Amino acid sequence: MYKEPKPMREIHEIQERLYEEEKDLSAKERIAKIHKEAQELINKYGLKFRIKMYVS
Repeated sequence: MYKEPKPMREIHEIQERLYEEEKDLSAKERIAKIHKEAQELINKYGLKFRIKMYVS
């Protein structure tokens, strides 16, 4: 029988947990969750981004 390596098992457990957390969310709710979590990381680590806007 194939024994899954520990790192792969951990990745699959994380993927399954994320699926369970998000399976009932609409696309808009999922996007809002991603934006909220990203903003929390930006604030936590004091990240600064340079944004280039290209206008055609």
